[in-house]
Amino acid sequence: MAEPEWLKKMNADEYLQEDFDAKGTSRYTVTGLDKKDPNWLAKAAKKVNAAEGDDYVKLDSGLLTVNQINWMLRSTIGELSFVDDNNQFLWYNRPADPKAKMKAKRVPEQVGNTMSDVHPHVADVIPEAKKVVHALRVNQDGHDDVYMPVPTGNLKELVLHYYKRVIDDQGNYAGIYEWVQDLYPLVKYFCETTGQKLVLDEDATTGATYKRNSDPDAASGASTKAEAAAEEKPAEPEPDTTSSASEN
Repeated sequence: MAEPEWLKKMNADEYLQEDFDAKGTSRYTVTGLDKKDPNWLAKAAKKVNAAEGDDYVKLDSGLLTVNQINWMLRSTIGELSFVDDNNQFLWYNRPADPKAKMKAKRVPEQVGNTMSDVHPHVADVIPEAKKVVHALRVNQDGHDDVYMPVPTGNLKELVLHYYKRVIDDQGNYAGIYEWVQDLYPLVKYFCETTGQKLVLDEDATTGATYKRNSDPDAASGASTKAEAAAEEKPAEPEPDTTSSASEN
């Protein structure tokens, strides 16, 4: 994935020290359980007497049942997941359709796993993941989020991984949530309703960035169907607007 310049400059001696085996504990760590246990979720919930089903949960700006929260998050656009400050994978918004194909596939049996266990041990996956986590943990250069586009060169597949630093009420690091989404359906709708279109930048080294329209006067930087249509037919006389409402 394309990596921001500020992230590339991180000190390897620091970020490689991230404990992806979650050997420590945080104030919310459920101890005494095997993190690799496929039944970790059920056992941990029982141990802490967790709310479930129609139990109410008071949030800082609402009151919902556990069921309502689950239903809402299953319907949320994109794939969400949460890893705590101890690098333990604790949650993801499981799709309502069990057959749904996920961009960053997760299964219930992984909940409770360490970051080391949920990432494939190939190439530089673990080191790069540690870099992102550590950067957000220490708030590197004031950054509290990381955008990672997945370069495909395909205008009909615009996958983005977004990582956000989560803090508690005192501003302390509490973990990271990740949002994964193919932006194409959103961009497609936007383009169809505005007449704009994406243009592939063949000079881009990653195949994932898109250049703006060469027209320096284009406010949005995108070419439009409306402009193309205007070039194909002569301009019509301007209507009399003296009695009409002002333009937006």
